[in-house]
Amino acid sequence: MKTLLLATAIILAPAGVAFAADIGEAAPAGYDWSGLYAGVDAGYAAGKSNLFIAGGGLGGASDLNASLDPDGFIGGVHIGANYQMESQFVIGAEADIAYSNIDGLTPIDAGGGGVNTLLKSELKWSGSARLRAGYAFDRTLPYVTAGVAAAKYELIAVSAGGAAGEITLHDDSHVGWTVGAGVEHAFTDKWIARAEYRYSDFGSQQLSVAAGFPTETKVDLQTHDIRVGLSYKF
Repeated sequence: MKTLLLATAIILAPAGVAFAADIGEAAPAGYDWSGLYAGVDAGYAAGKSNLFIAGGGLGGASDLNASLDPDGFIGGVHIGANYQMESQFVIGAEADIAYSNIDGLTPIDAGGGGVNTLLKSELKWSGSARLRAGYAFDRTLPYVTAGVAAAKYELIAVSAGGAAGEITLHDDSHVGWTVGAGVEHAFTDKWIARAEYRYSDFGSQQLSVAAGFPTETKVDLQTHDIRVGLSYKF
């Protein structure tokens, strides 16, 4: 009996090996994130900005410290490249630029006699160049990202006291940094959807017309972005 079982095992062994090999060849490979991609994204951004004019350079005697909170929608394009390691870690680089409808209107008392000026703040555009790192769960990729960010920021003082007139206090580019996290999902081999959060700090700048103020003047800008996007992998 033992001899019969041993002979049967010897006869069936090659067939078993061949069957296992067929199964291995038929098993689909995991999704490969390596390669170039480009796409579009859109979302909402909430900004935080502070205008400081020492000694009330707009006509007041005390310091002017105005909090500006522009917000609105953004939309733009991105392009990047990924490389997936055997360990399933994915590293890459990405650049983006977004045009925006992010603005705000803040009333201030620039002379001590009640509200007489409106400050209009507007983020014209923003962009970044970033590194990314994540871990691939087949077609789903959670990731973190960080890099350099830039933005064009405008600040206009509008008279609210009956006299017409606008003064452009600031219209300049800011350069700072950005950090965030997100998740992507490849729902086909070529099309990838994403959702992402980013915090950007664009730093502080002297006002563009600072030469006309006899005191220290500066404005800063930070934003919180939530975006969704669609990419095509080449």
